[in-house]
Amino acid sequence: MKKYFLESALVLLVICGAVSCSSENKSSPSTKEVVAETPVDGINKFQAYTQKYTENKVLTQNHATGHIGDLFFTHWKDGGTTSLTMQMDGSFNVSWQGGGYNYVGGPGWHFGDINRVIGYNFTEDSGANFITVYGWGYDKNMSVTNPAHLVEYYILQRWSDAYEPSQNGLFGKTFISNGVEYSTYRTLREEKPSINNTSTFYQYWSKPNQPLSLGEDREIVFADHVKAWADTGWILPDMNNFDASDDPTYQVIAVEVFNPPKDGTASGRVWDATPH
Repeated sequence: MKKYFLESALVLLVICGAVSCSSENKSSPSTKEVVAETPVDGINKFQAYTQKYTENKVLTQNHATGHIGDLFFTHWKDGGTTSLTMQMDGSFNVSWQGGGYNYVGGPGWHFGDINRVIGYNFTEDSGANFITVYGWGYDKNMSVTNPAHLVEYYILQRWSDAYEPSQNGLFGKTFISNGVEYSTYRTLREEKPSINNTSTFYQYWSKPNQPLSLGEDREIVFADHVKAWADTGWILPDMNNFDASDDPTYQVIAVEVFNPPKDGTASGRVWDATPH
């Protein structure tokens, strides 16, 4: 995740957009490290988000965000060696080396959309702690004393045994979306880093009964999760704004690793599967 997950509800330091400093480039020789970039129309806040790469991109620095093709990406780490390779068609690869650090990155959109259907296919996962839909909602007009003014959400698809959200979370309900049974949980973060400085906020979780298998095209119907959370009174604030101090309310498919015991990689492709 970004700086806001250095302390995350995952206790083990979890999620939010950036990555690597020095890393071996494991992409094909034809993949170019592009430095040229063009601005994204309609965005004039958060300079990093306005850049758009017009060719495949290999990211090895500590923190990078931007757009490539039709997608946004976030890439963040607080140490160690990790790289994110982004391709124009939404394909991507995260490669990491073992060590005591945290990484979060992956493709998606710089805003959330309740009607979005998120398509993905993961073909490789050799030990990521989380593969998840990850994003934020924020309402600047709601009192900051109400934790619901800022919400960080997760729709887990794959995870390791290093963290189990149901152990520390308030159970909401069980529901089925697109053939997958999920259970929902809510956790509270008190005075922790977020997209809007240090804040007190809620985290909403949707977690399948078991990690989903690799190699299959899948679609996540985001509206089903928003409804399931709302059924127990957990309302998402605005997911499409630039009002927060540090980041917009983005929505991505994130790969997260924290304190990885060994080298690993995760590969897949993300696309917008929303019916049009």
